[in-house]
Amino acid sequence: MLRQRAGAIVRDLNRTSSLRSYSQKVPQYHPKVRAIPFAFSKEAAIRHVGVTASAGCLFRDFIGSLGAKYIGGNFQPIQPIRIQPVYFPAWFLDAEVESYLTDEDDERQRIVTAYFNDCYLPGAAFDLLGRLALRNDRVEPALAVPFSQSLTHQHGSDVICMPYTISPLDVISSTRSSSFNHATTDEDARFEPRFIKTNIEAAYPVLIPLYLAQFPMVQQFESTFVIEAYSQPGRFFIQVSGPPELPEEHPFDLEKYIGCDYLFLGDTPSSHAKARVLAPKYDKNASENVASWFDGLFSEPGGAEKLVHPKGAAGVDVHMDDPRVREWTTEEVNSIREWMNQGEAIVQLKDVVKNLTSIEDQMQSGSVKVTQWPPSSDPKQGLESVTAGLESFIKAELDKLQKLEKSRANTAPEWWQQREKQQTLNRK
Repeated sequence: MLRQRAGAIVRDLNRTSSLRSYSQKVPQYHPKVRAIPFAFSKEAAIRHVGVTASAGCLFRDFIGSLGAKYIGGNFQPIQPIRIQPVYFPAWFLDAEVESYLTDEDDERQRIVTAYFNDCYLPGAAFDLLGRLALRNDRVEPALAVPFSQSLTHQHGSDVICMPYTISPLDVISSTRSSSFNHATTDEDARFEPRFIKTNIEAAYPVLIPLYLAQFPMVQQFESTFVIEAYSQPGRFFIQVSGPPELPEEHPFDLEKYIGCDYLFLGDTPSSHAKARVLAPKYDKNASENVASWFDGLFSEPGGAEKLVHPKGAAGVDVHMDDPRVREWTTEEVNSIREWMNQGEAIVQLKDVVKNLTSIEDQMQSGSVKVTQWPPSSDPKQGLESVTAGLESFIKAELDKLQKLEKSRANTAPEWWQQREKQQTLNRK
């Protein structure tokens, strides 16, 4: 099984129907698509991974690779069989949704609000590339520029541009139809994706610069390096194909070294999702579980393939006109994030008011004993004073809540307001 999975991307690289076919014609990307320019050349990419590649090739050209990486000058690193710059299509996603979280112990349902920021979705299914979250925390909108033909040739090399075949809008639809088994976040709680209410969602199409390089390893081995090229020095992944048949007296536990079929080097791995779940307080476990569930939609082999649009690139092009697909610019992202932050503040403030009102009711009913310090000479008057102070504080919080809700209603992005109005008309 490992051999089949690990060999898939290498077969894809060599097939004429794969990356080479993409080089024949640059996709007609929608004007909303932005791209991150390559931060370094393929020669720099080879120097960056040369030491690791040399170690996998029984330290062939190791001194040259070591010198080229850390000293420079005339040192020559190990050379790949082939290396190709590629623009891989991706989606970044911001969303605020509401749903139910069911506690398994007593089947009690809680309304929860989940905030997703900087989520990563593959824009195409291409084995390993479709499973990796190819961005880190340093990737910001300021790095991206509108895609143009000039970006198809950078640092002296022609760049292969892959088309979009996966739409995040399809992912949202398929999430709503997920079964309970797929939506279980842990043993104690169950997320209900069928009842998702979307308060806002924005999907940004961004082309990720990568270098794909193949190096010969020991006999029957080949390794494919996936090098992120949006910043220096660039994270990279290694996928090994064609493990040799070794005699029993020399076992080589490949699974032990490369996990589910690839190594990860140069910085920490990225998750597909960053989630904050308020239920209504911040729930760390639920946040981690929802993020893990979302991550599992893509990280497992074959996950991205299930999301490919039936009509391929033509079907995704139609989705590009949807107002929820936005350009990944600083202004666009900030306006949406600020609106989402207001929503988070409202959820938390409502919970504060609810808890304070409950305390006030208990004080007035006598079910809660109020202890004052220093003790009041008139306990009844002291209680009235405390109650009045609490009422005043609750009123102030309610005023703050009202202002926040009004501000949020007035500052919703215009495109989202128009879409919601149209959705309301369509339901009538």
